[in-house]
Amino acid sequence: MLFDETQHLFAATVRAFAREQLKPHYQRWENEPVTSDLIGEVANLGAMGLLIPAEYGGADAGYVEAGIAAEELSRGDFNANNLVQLAAIASVALRRGATSELKAEWLPQIADGSVVPSLGLTEPDVGTDAGALTTKAEHHGDTWVISGEKASITFAGYSQACLVFARTGGPGPSGISAFWVPLNDDGVTRQVYRSAGGSFTARGSLVFDEVAVPESYLVGDLNKGFALAMTSFDFNRAIIALGCIGTALESIEETVAYTSSRHTFGQPLSSRQAITQQVAEHQSQLTAARLTAYEALQLADQGESHTALAAMAKWMGPKWAAEAVHACMLLHGWAGYDKELPFEQRLRDIIGLQVGDGTGEIMKAIVARDLYGVATHR
Repeated sequence: MLFDETQHLFAATVRAFAREQLKPHYQRWENEPVTSDLIGEVANLGAMGLLIPAEYGGADAGYVEAGIAAEELSRGDFNANNLVQLAAIASVALRRGATSELKAEWLPQIADGSVVPSLGLTEPDVGTDAGALTTKAEHHGDTWVISGEKASITFAGYSQACLVFARTGGPGPSGISAFWVPLNDDGVTRQVYRSAGGSFTARGSLVFDEVAVPESYLVGDLNKGFALAMTSFDFNRAIIALGCIGTALESIEETVAYTSSRHTFGQPLSSRQAITQQVAEHQSQLTAARLTAYEALQLADQGESHTALAAMAKWMGPKWAAEAVHACMLLHGWAGYDKELPFEQRLRDIIGLQVGDGTGEIMKAIVARDLYGVATHR
């Protein structure tokens, strides 16, 4: 993937910010709530408004730029790339399906970081089979009343608004609609999970108990919400991959420096082929996954199909990134196993996105379906 001059400058700017402002505090958010100041700093880079039109305070950029932001932010703090992901998903959905009034009210707040959006699709008993969701939205006069529970929601702990998918028609995907739901209603209950990683994202559940939203908060056409969700998954899977890859590439750079300076038996570790070939293998895999992800995003910018490529990236990126970070941790010896260094936290954080937006098995089924033209995952 060859970036143009503007993209190179953007990548360099975000990388410098990530290393100077995010990296020193990465481990802090394991035990402290994320501050609005930090979110505002990420937004000031333009990272949350990349896919928002300029008239609403955004950068009017493309999917490739969103991938760059996710990759480079992750060099400092892996979890910060989730801000890019959720802002991108919400922005695209509102841009395509919201009323002019809804866009004017909410898109500027996403762009400036005053609103961190979330995505409400997964439910306690509904993950991969998203078309079977049971959350309901009932039409009462000029409002929609939403009831149900959404599970494993990124930013559930502090998101101000959620793109909620609810059943408005019959069974299956054809009966699902999307709604923009502010989360300040008394009928919204939050619970943050005790996850192995990703404390920054306050992942958890959102329970909606007869939460009313105006009729105009329907996003897109009635009973057409499932297609909107699937479109978002396609580009976001490539962004997820790049977030994982950015963290792994930073780990490799640190490991090259360490193995070059660390001496045993009078020689640097880098003099040992068994070590350098490990690093070379992980660098090669990450480069391949990175190029696949950017190709998918480039196709998305061109309005072309990118489902299979995004699935390839989503399978390879988190898997190979986790393997690379694990290797870097071991190559640092006992020091790498200690919490003073970031490897164990990076590993725990990345593993979460081997699940999020579809497991590796589902990604391979999507690729196979593209190859064979049949529903090979059945």
